[in-house]
Amino acid sequence: MTRIVVISRRHDKLARLIMENSYAAVAANSFDVDLEVGGVLCWLPQANDPVDDAVQQLAALVDRSLFPPRKIVMLSIAGTADDANEDQLKHWYGRHAMQAVWTHQYAIKMIDELELPYVVVRALPLGDGMPNVKIVDEGQPLAGESVNEEQLAQVLQTALTTSKFDNQSIGVMPSK
Repeated sequence: MTRIVVISRRHDKLARLIMENSYAAVAANSFDVDLEVGGVLCWLPQANDPVDDAVQQLAALVDRSLFPPRKIVMLSIAGTADDANEDQLKHWYGRHAMQAVWTHQYAIKMIDELELPYVVVRALPLGDGMPNVKIVDEGQPLAGESVNEEQLAQVLQTALTTSKFDNQSIGVMPSK
């Protein structure tokens, strides 16, 4: 069974949902963890987290690990793949939205440069949202107010346990 390490600064509902559906999952609030052979790393930063700094810690973890992760799955905000305009981003993430987008873009670039399989899951803010979600490719517009946490957890679970989205950035939004 593949061990999934969920990194979240706060052990929120999303992390709990992922762990409930994973037999061999552990949670941590930093990158100060030990990786095992064939393990998968799931990083769940908040929209305004300093992900540009945190990705340096992720890179250091990969460098010092005897067993690098088989795959890295990162939750990111919308806007990092030409999928939302500035007005939408400010509505979703506040007045510092563009700064958040730039830091997330930097983190994504750094993950890509690690040359490990990865999946970036771009999502609207978490909330109750519609009960169903739609997955879109890079460059496709994202719309809506929020994405349902349970549905997002299922998308993340698919990214963590299959190769369906490997080496892609996918957008998650409510379906109509």
